[in-house]
Amino acid sequence: MKRSFLLLSLAFFLFAGYFSSCKKKASLYPEYFQLENGLSVFVKEDHKVPLAYIEIAVRAGGVTQRRDNTGIFHLYEHMMFKGNSMCKDSVAFQKTLSELGVEDWNGTTGEHCVNYFFTIPSEDLKKGMEFWSAAIREPLLDPKEFEDEKKVVISEIQANLNSPGTILGHFFTKTFFPNAPWQLDPSGAVQTVQNASLDELKSIKEKYYVPNNAALFIGGDVDVKEVKELAQEIFGDWEKSDFDFNSECALQSPEPFEQTKFFVMPNEQVSPQIAQTVIYYRGADADFDRDSTYPLDLFTSYIADHESSFVKEFLSDQDLRIISEDYVGGGYSTKRRTSTINFYAVMLEPERSIPSRAKKFYSILSEKIIPEYVSSKKIVGKEKINRLRKSRRDSQLIQSELFQSLLAEARYWWTVCDKDYFYSYNKKMDKATDAQVAAALEKYALDKNAFVVTIVNPEIYKKLKSQFDSEGFVEIKKEDAFWFNEE
Repeated sequence: MKRSFLLLSLAFFLFAGYFSSCKKKASLYPEYFQLENGLSVFVKEDHKVPLAYIEIAVRAGGVTQRRDNTGIFHLYEHMMFKGNSMCKDSVAFQKTLSELGVEDWNGTTGEHCVNYFFTIPSEDLKKGMEFWSAAIREPLLDPKEFEDEKKVVISEIQANLNSPGTILGHFFTKTFFPNAPWQLDPSGAVQTVQNASLDELKSIKEKYYVPNNAALFIGGDVDVKEVKELAQEIFGDWEKSDFDFNSECALQSPEPFEQTKFFVMPNEQVSPQIAQTVIYYRGADADFDRDSTYPLDLFTSYIADHESSFVKEFLSDQDLRIISEDYVGGGYSTKRRTSTINFYAVMLEPERSIPSRAKKFYSILSEKIIPEYVSSKKIVGKEKINRLRKSRRDSQLIQSELFQSLLAEARYWWTVCDKDYFYSYNKKMDKATDAQVAAALEKYALDKNAFVVTIVNPEIYKKLKSQFDSEGFVEIKKEDAFWFNEE
């Protein structure tokens, strides 16, 4: 559904929530059970090849950061690979992975979770589960390794600071989520990583790395019963916590602007022959308005269709010079507290007054299309809803054959919502109606102020700078982009 390469460059934080839905038949879902200590376990059997995938995830990362410790979960993720009660140091850690036959392993720190994973021969399932148990429960946190790893994390952060996508992404989060932009910045800030202490790492381990805030995802040539027995044997004595994991999540403003703001981003990676305009509204957050997430999903599935009235409306306006139906659309990303709705268009001949054409794109959307959709309450139509439902189920049937994809989806929804959202998604989507779509658009887009950005080649910007200025566009610059450079 995301057809623009520029949108893809922002996928790390804007479209992380754009996943397909779940399957209706129970056999297409992973099996689920929970240990008494609260550890969630998802298991999907697939006996095609003698391999087992093991992943452990924790609800942490950006969403659990404070301004003064951003990046600490990223640093902790790295320290997980530097030794534990089973491996005396990073060399032993690597040696154990090799002995387990691991070729593909990694860890990531995202906005909503920190996760670790690898694939091993299925005959070593128990050893693999024991490995991750030791890694997540008993990391060594060696002082020398800690100081060395700070440099690695800082290098990763600095390597991306000049990227146009990073600059735009940080400017967007700082502007659109001013209450706590650091909660959308899991990589972290150089200064806070540099000043981090081992005591801080130990503190977040005790608070967040606990079974009732974690989940196992196991798939491949495994047996559900055996996994359940091993999970109890290996993880059953992991002590749970009474901490409320939602208590530290900052509330983000549902309406961050008093008026719509227009920005321009010169980007040398963009061809001089095109320009892209993207419009962002706040969306329904899973923590506060779960019921609206389904009609917004339905709506953005609808506008992806080349035959939708949305696409036809914009293509019919020759002045916009939109490339084709593949280059106009939108998306909605379900997140806990930072959801967005976006609409985009890629237009030709930007030298022909692209500032005014970008504003026209916004005007058609905000003054014509959204009001008409809200007032008509007949947006998608019953026939199209049924086609989308069938298409969704067909794609999920195919996806269920790839257990890694299915488990990744389960992990995402468990992270941003809970396991019930994952298992009930299809049923809820089947009940979504045009009236609900209209109500959601009225709540989140009608007469709401937006963040509008046009991305152009620097040469085009130089030629049209006076036009951009007169139309009220503000240039996005690196020196203004990062929240951690401000007092």
